Amino acid sequence: MNKIIIPDRKTTRLTDGKILLRPYSSKDAVDLHQAVLSSVKEMSPWLPFAHPNYALKESKQWIKNLPKEWQTGRQFGFVICDASSGEQIGGCGLNNINPENRKRVNLGYWVRTDRTGQGVAVAATRLLAKWGFGVLKLNRIEIVVAVDNARSLRVAEKAGAKKEGVLRNRLDLHGRPHDAVMFSLIPGEV
Repeated sequence: MNKIIIPDRKTTRLTDGKILLRPYSSKDAVDLHQAVLSSVKEMSPWLPFAHPNYALKESKQWIKNLPKEWQTGRQFGFVICDASSGEQIGGCGLNNINPENRKRVNLGYWVRTDRTGQGVAVAATRLLAKWGFGVLKLNRIEIVVAVDNARSLRVAEKAGAKKEGVLRNRLDLHGRPHDAVMFSLIPGEV
């Protein structure tokens, strides 16, 4: 099995000058909770964790689990911040790390509704992919998007990911199977 290098969580920071990606900390729980609640209408069809009754304790619990996930190399979660103000804009991460081939991961992203359409998700995707290839030495990054999620499809395309095809019943959203588009990035493409 190929082992992923585990970078230091405390010092990992990624920026392009416009946005900053940094690992979540317990101080981010309230902002995360507010960002999700302010964007439930747009996010909930695609991200089942974003539901109308999303509670602060859900943010706290998710953030509490992240250091262990990071340390074991199962998930690398980042908050997306405005680089100048520090405002929390969304989240992204590398997850669903294949246990048989740990050099292949899923890249996910979301941006709060009042900050969409500004290139934030595209920039975060590119920063995270460069980090994944450069630091984690990944061979492949996959972005799996529900076929009806037009905004997320555009993000993957604008980030330079290659569309590989439609996977039937690939996602389970709210208890129902959905077709998804498979995008991928490989080293040298970002």
